[in-house]
Amino acid sequence: MIASFPAAILMLAAVLPPHRPLRILIVSDTVNPHGLSSSDLTEAGDIGNALRQPGTGISLDPGVDAVYEVPTNDIELATAELLLPACDPGSYDVLVYFSHRIPLPDAGKPLGPQVRQDQFTDAVTAFLLSGGGMVSFHHGSYFATGKEGILQLIGATANGSVPWNTVDGQNVIATAPGHFVTDNGVTYSGNVVYQDLARGVPNASYAYFNNTPDERYPSFNYNGTAFFTTTLFASNYNEGGTTHLLGFTHRRAPWSGIVVGYQPGEYQPNALDNLSGNNFQILANAILYAADARRRNAIVLTVEKGPGAGETSLQWSAGQGDYTVYRGTDPARVTDRCDRQGTTTATTWVDAPPSAGIVYYQVSGP
Repeated sequence: MIASFPAAILMLAAVLPPHRPLRILIVSDTVNPHGLSSSDLTEAGDIGNALRQPGTGISLDPGVDAVYEVPTNDIELATAELLLPACDPGSYDVLVYFSHRIPLPDAGKPLGPQVRQDQFTDAVTAFLLSGGGMVSFHHGSYFATGKEGILQLIGATANGSVPWNTVDGQNVIATAPGHFVTDNGVTYSGNVVYQDLARGVPNASYAYFNNTPDERYPSFNYNGTAFFTTTLFASNYNEGGTTHLLGFTHRRAPWSGIVVGYQPGEYQPNALDNLSGNNFQILANAILYAADARRRNAIVLTVEKGPGAGETSLQWSAGQGDYTVYRGTDPARVTDRCDRQGTTTATTWVDAPPSAGIVYYQVSGP
């Protein structure tokens, strides 16, 4: 079954550094609590259509299915794709999750909606363990009955009212200066003093831009089970408090992959075209960051021969584990999921590389 959506004409503008060609899987559905027109609402099909347009900055695999968007009601199609071996040429690098609910009941399918959702969640877990990345976009992080499992993987949950503000919108404050997702190609209009100690944001002056109109998520918080988190974006509107989560990363110790979450996205002209540019740039940044471990940190690595014949010893010094070791013959693709050798809690690794040719190593961690 091939999922299809109406065509959209979008003008995009994003700039990304050189990177290996990517394959992007999307799971999506539509919800319209504010009665927006189709041209104003970001809905199912829009993300895939946007990513297929020229000018995204994202290098795509030449296959016709390099961007594959699956409706939530057909979530089992995405499950099958996520379970492909990492070295399968048809496997995907990153999942963009844009589902506000689980599949609807379907008498034509042998399994019920919750079973299909749970199988998808298990597949996402395996995907993250094996080095795949996930971007939870907009209502992907919003609570619906049956989504509890996937929300635990995402690391944060929104619920309650979602006010539509056409006067002030919300400020998007970059609370992680220097981070690839917040800094690469994003244009900020000013600075504002902000702090949110509960979410790890110290008192400081941070760059921001404004989204108007925008849908606000006043109740959006990290889950109690979230592991390694970094708050990337926040907002300071006065509604249910003055500290609000907008964007983040989440990673669990065993995963080689990572989740990036970003809340703004209801209003399509801001989210996916170049009327503002920033939100699509952030989405493109998030996709590359989630898909490619080389963007996530630069661990200093030393390599020596031994201890045994034909073996190589790797050693590094960094913060908290787990760490993922990659080895490949192409330096541009060394952090491909197929080049993943394994994970470790230690800061050493003994490898037995092929005897012929040159190999390259990279180590990534939280």
